[in-house]
Amino acid sequence: MNMDLKKITSGLILTIGIIAFILSIYNNNLNLALIYLTASLILWILYVFILDDFDVQIFARIVSVSGFLVALSVLIMFGVEEVPYPIGAFIFHSGGIAIALGIGFFSIFPIIIIHQMSVAKTQRKIVPGKELHEQDLRPEVFSDDWEQASDDDLQSGEFEVVVD
Repeated sequence: MNMDLKKITSGLILTIGIIAFILSIYNNNLNLALIYLTASLILWILYVFILDDFDVQIFARIVSVSGFLVALSVLIMFGVEEVPYPIGAFIFHSGGIAIALGIGFFSIFPIIIIHQMSVAKTQRKIVPGKELHEQDLRPEVFSDDWEQASDDDLQSGEFEVVVD
């Protein structure tokens, strides 16, 4: 199967699921909307696993976007209510807002995990080279044939290290 056709088909599965989700939300049917969204995500996962084209970063982004869509839908359906009097007034329900914020908060986790994984991966790739210091350039001397230098010898500068 052509690589472009694979990507188009996987994108089409997600697009059809999101359109069905939005249409169900428009009809005030959250249960059916969640069924459409979840079914399309499961179908997409199965499709990319069958084609051996699964990417964790894409999956994390899709799960996050889906979570944000659900959070926005819950906020609109249960957090905000339009009342007839006074004209154009809204009532905000704390329960619906809290649920929407909770769903939105947990939708951030996949993106954070992917970000941390990419940061850790780049830190592993950057291996600091062994820096050359003056001490590294001097040879190490191991010998039993030496005598302790006196203070006069150290200040004179007239001593040498003999390497065998």
